[in-house]
Amino acid sequence: MPYPTWIVFAVVAATFLLVPGRSKRLVLSYAMAHGRKSAFATVTGVTLGSAIPVALVLGLSFIVLTASPSGFVVLQWIGLVLLMLLALGLSRAPAGNAPIADNDNLPEEKPLRVIAHCFGSELKDPRSSLLAAALLPQFLNPTMAFLPQAIALGSIFILMTAATSLIYALMAEKVRKTIRKHAVRRTINRSGGTVLIAAKAVTAGYRKIAA
Repeated sequence: MPYPTWIVFAVVAATFLLVPGRSKRLVLSYAMAHGRKSAFATVTGVTLGSAIPVALVLGLSFIVLTASPSGFVVLQWIGLVLLMLLALGLSRAPAGNAPIADNDNLPEEKPLRVIAHCFGSELKDPRSSLLAAALLPQFLNPTMAFLPQAIALGSIFILMTAATSLIYALMAEKVRKTIRKHAVRRTINRSGGTVLIAAKAVTAGYRKIAA
């Protein structure tokens, strides 16, 4: 897989993953309640939780691509529509109305409990699973070997999940103050669609040149 594709995918994934969803708010809550010492457990839990839908999406993509290349193209179009809907939903999300972090009702500060809590939260976060399901097929090239692409894209997605969660865990107070600002949250929410459109254009152009 060409390195430019890796870079574009990482930028798009990071842009969507930076938006404060359920699991990111949970990481922020633990950081505010227990400090940076909770970072290892929270980031580990969220990262492991993201690996499950990534593996399922890549497995489904392989099955569809093997059975019918034209069917995989349909899957990509469905994913693109879902991404556009996700970006539209983020752009229309109210800025500043949702709580940034909730320190109440957190389980006790045992690492395994924290990991399990964050793992379950990530699995139950529909936006996170939808992002993996919609984004990964967009960057899989049917004309190239599947396994190297799957390993590269899956690893990048999981790495971006860990990196964005780590930002929330280690810079909790700064992140909380920043995303509480309406203008900042509105910009973050609306940036996803712009980055996605640019990424699709760059990827399509690169594939046309490389063909």
